[in-house]
Amino acid sequence: MVERAAYELVRVRDGAFSIRSVAYGETMHPGLGPVAEARALYVEQLRLVEHLLGHKGEFVIWDIGLGAAANILTVLSALQSLDLALRVISFDQTLDPLRFAFQHQAALGYFAGYQHAIERLLEAHGTEFECGRASVNWQVQVTDFPTLLERADADRLVKPHLVLFDPWSPAKNPAMWTARLFGRLHHLLDAVRPCVLPTYSRSTLLRVTLLMSGFWVGTGRAAGRKEETTLAANRPEWIERPLDGRWLERAGRSSSAEPLWEPIYRRAPLSNHSRHQLRQHPQFQRAAPPEPSEVRLRGSTL
Repeated sequence: MVERAAYELVRVRDGAFSIRSVAYGETMHPGLGPVAEARALYVEQLRLVEHLLGHKGEFVIWDIGLGAAANILTVLSALQSLDLALRVISFDQTLDPLRFAFQHQAALGYFAGYQHAIERLLEAHGTEFECGRASVNWQVQVTDFPTLLERADADRLVKPHLVLFDPWSPAKNPAMWTARLFGRLHHLLDAVRPCVLPTYSRSTLLRVTLLMSGFWVGTGRAAGRKEETTLAANRPEWIERPLDGRWLERAGRSSSAEPLWEPIYRRAPLSNHSRHQLRQHPQFQRAAPPEPSEVRLRGSTL
């Protein structure tokens, strides 16, 4: 008998190659392809290079859903012109997608210049290297992320400035999209360290969950087949297009808005409790005009 491969190399709509998981029945970056989608979500919409000009101290990235490493390698390539100390912590249950992608690096294209770093990462789960002018300390934790967040020592994780959130979809991987997970994630952030979390999903369920977990939430830029994505942060000044009262009204009419309280995917309208909690979020309260200092923050470093 011939065992069916766990992953397949596929060509997506825009012509680039990407990877499909046979077990999940989903393709990574199905619209634009790995590099173009990662650049749109994590580099261009955040104006990441511009914001990090002159950044002092270490810049920390949590890469949740390492997968085939397209997201983080695209970000590192974008930042290599800056004099930065970058600390990356990648999380995933398995390194098999990365191994498969690395075997097909010629077709995927984004591994150029990072071969030695990937070899070390696969072998030792950690590596340090120079990336242009930037220095990179990259560690990977092969673990169940929801379980990791529940551990007593989770507070010891270095706090991120940027979270790349890219698990498989809620329908196929509900444990990564629960209210409990986002609540723990928000709790572990440093309240005085601005942190931004872009993700590919635009679902009402996700946005409600993020808001009820304490995040400020807005619409993110288009990426591939999605006309918009989602941008969350622990500080309101980093959300350029915040969800407003009209969105709140639409969420109240949605048939799939209630957060996942258990790691089981289902569709349900908002409960009365969730509806009340959402309305109490400061994002939907009538706010006073921002102070000049708050306006200046929009152009400051992450």
